[in-house]
Amino acid sequence: MLKELNIQSIALINSLRIEFTRGLNALTGETGTGKSIVVDCMNLALGQRGGREMVRTGEEKGHVRALFDIGDCPQAKAFLDEMQIDYDDGYAEISREISVSGRGICRINGCVTPLGTLKAFSSLLVDLHGQQEHQKLMDPAFHRAYLDGFGGETIEKKHAEVGEAYALYKNACRELEQLSQDERLLNQKSDLLSMQVKEISAAKLKEGEEEELKRKSTLFENSEKLSQSMRVAYERLYLGGKSLSAQESIKRAADAVAGIANLDQAYADLQGRLEELLYVVKDVGYEVQSIYEELSFDPQEAERVQDRLDLIKKLERKYGPELKDVIEYGNKAKAELDSLNRIDERREEAEKICGECKKELLSVSNELSGLRRKAADGLCRAVTEQLKDLGMERTRFEVRFTPLKEVREDGAEDVEFMISPNPGEPLRPLTEIASGGEISRFMLALKVILAENDGIETMIFDEIDTGISGRMAQTVGEKMALLGAEKQVICVTHLAQIAALADTQFAVEKRVEGERTVSTVKKLDEEGRLSEIARLVGGAEKDLSGTEHARSMLSGARARKTELRGKKEC
Repeated sequence: MLKELNIQSIALINSLRIEFTRGLNALTGETGTGKSIVVDCMNLALGQRGGREMVRTGEEKGHVRALFDIGDCPQAKAFLDEMQIDYDDGYAEISREISVSGRGICRINGCVTPLGTLKAFSSLLVDLHGQQEHQKLMDPAFHRAYLDGFGGETIEKKHAEVGEAYALYKNACRELEQLSQDERLLNQKSDLLSMQVKEISAAKLKEGEEEELKRKSTLFENSEKLSQSMRVAYERLYLGGKSLSAQESIKRAADAVAGIANLDQAYADLQGRLEELLYVVKDVGYEVQSIYEELSFDPQEAERVQDRLDLIKKLERKYGPELKDVIEYGNKAKAELDSLNRIDERREEAEKICGECKKELLSVSNELSGLRRKAADGLCRAVTEQLKDLGMERTRFEVRFTPLKEVREDGAEDVEFMISPNPGEPLRPLTEIASGGEISRFMLALKVILAENDGIETMIFDEIDTGISGRMAQTVGEKMALLGAEKQVICVTHLAQIAALADTQFAVEKRVEGERTVSTVKKLDEEGRLSEIARLVGGAEKDLSGTEHARSMLSGARARKTELRGKKEC
């Protein structure tokens, strides 16, 4: 429920605070006093677009804040919980700030939020009927949404299933289109991949082999130096020559020390170390001998190693930069080539999947169509009953379904409201109704019906009384008063019959303060209501007959509200 609306520096409003109540709240005032400004500010708070032109002349910024009691609105609480926005004592405040620079700020409970988030949140709190909603009703493109709203959660769930099935079907169609692209391009790509796979496969590459080949190439390049070095090492360690070998020298040293080893432990230790050194020299000598004898530098092998390295470098330049990248490229190219070679098989599979998805889409869309037709029967009955209460008891109303050639994500049919306000006239599209009064009553009937299931606590009506007067104004007022027994209803009206049935009435006034024009809104007491109702019925100021008429209207309205709401409770 909307508890409070604060407006600062917007259009003709300098500073304004309006406290709304439960039941039916009516805003009245002479033409040009600023009733539309108040509605514009409500729209602004609820997330509608607002331009810099709304900022009061001479000010830099304008502000609108709306305070809501969300204690009985679980969907609003769930929304704030999901957004991780705190709410104290069951209240939520939404605010908008607009500036002459064109920048704006939206907040929910002080937290800055995107405009779309604020709009989504406010849609859970308020249903506002104004010129925009009136235009929606006149546009058949929105009729399906009204019908689905009447169908409630059952249609909502099935609608979601249709959306999911449609998405799967479109994905399957895109996959099929991809597979059905120009065969020439596929063949060209297949030829290129085939050449690449053949070139890489023929090389029989192995990870790490490049390093081994480089090692061998280095040995081949230094073959003469290797041979000479190993020969000298072998001679010095093992063969000797003009001088003793290292092995023989150490052996003689060990034998010499062995003769005195028994004289002292130090000599014995020295002998042991020499013998250990002898064993190491012998072992190294055998290894050097083995390497030296096995050294073989085949020019043809050296050429083969270099050719292999050249091949690897060539492939690395084309598919690298490194050998592992060449191998990976070859594997991917082979996988893609295999995929292209199975294009017919894949196309058949894609056609099968596409067919299954289409079948499922048709199935769930048919189920949705059935639910919509069932809901349409209920909506027609409900609208007809409401229109009877609104003086259109002989009106016929139907929902026309037009099947689509292709199922869309929102179903298999277009929906349009058809109506015949007068007996003997054929059903015609709602958009062809000329009477503004009939359209206003139809909108009210529809709003009353949809309000029973939407969970929204506050309804705001602007221009709902367009084209009606007299007895019909009384009927519309009674319908809104009855609605006010369960909802908070805020209505901008120029009709005394509706204003008299209000639980709370506000007067919008315009006056000059200093040299500036300002609009104000004040809550009326009983005397204030009496005066305002008298003005609405056309009585001159201090006209006793007009005042008595207003007094009678207010007294009768109170009695009628008690009667209506008592019947509702029964």
